[in-house]
Amino acid sequence: MALSDSDPGSQSPSSNVPDSYQADELTEFLVSVQYSQGGNQGSLIPGEWTHSESSSSFFETTTNGTVTGSFTFTFNQNRLKQLEAGTYDFSFYVAGEDMYNTRHLDSILVTIPIVVPEFVQISGLEDVALDADDLSGNNLDAQFGVCIFSNTGGVSIDFDGSSDPGNNFMLSKQGQCVNASDCVNYRMRVRTPDESWLTYRRQGQRPNRVWTASTEQDCEGQDNMTLRVRIKAEDLDNIDSGVYSDTMTVTVRAQ
Repeated sequence: MALSDSDPGSQSPSSNVPDSYQADELTEFLVSVQYSQGGNQGSLIPGEWTHSESSSSFFETTTNGTVTGSFTFTFNQNRLKQLEAGTYDFSFYVAGEDMYNTRHLDSILVTIPIVVPEFVQISGLEDVALDADDLSGNNLDAQFGVCIFSNTGGVSIDFDGSSDPGNNFMLSKQGQCVNASDCVNYRMRVRTPDESWLTYRRQGQRPNRVWTASTEQDCEGQDNMTLRVRIKAEDLDNIDSGVYSDTMTVTVRAQ
């Protein structure tokens, strides 16, 4: 038996059967193919025959000429992630050759439907620290780059702080904003190489804003989004000295 991208056709009697078949697409998407028939089992290499010189790699037919057995196909998940979300028909041909008296070659088209879900990933998040002594002008900023991947090519992004969940983002001295004097307002700013800065002040502020994402899982080794934490100078007035902190949850959804 052999697997092929294209139709090998049929021959009876079979003659001039090629040693191998075109299998570029099979090789690209499959990690492995296993076959099993009773106690006889092994691997299939796309494009190559199983028979070689060993009869142990033959499929045995029943008296009515029917081959019974099973195949297990393992797909390359990383390659599938590069496809846009949707349903795909993965089609190929299984060719079989009678190795005994009739020398008959035949093939059948097999189609496996594959549902590729929406994939999204953010990497490169890190902690930031700001010092009020570094204030210059109207803003105190800290920023870093991240890699945003989605097989849809677009994402929405949302933020939520732990000091005052659901409300304006706050740094707090006690983990929660109990007293106004113990909290400092801040905001998140976002941009990409092709999209200008946009400010987020609270959770759910921009649910319909779609940002460009990379369709390469590693963003081709380059950050494709910048996140900036900003405190306005006016928000530092009349607050007590000390260390203020917050834990920010960043949520990215495929769009």
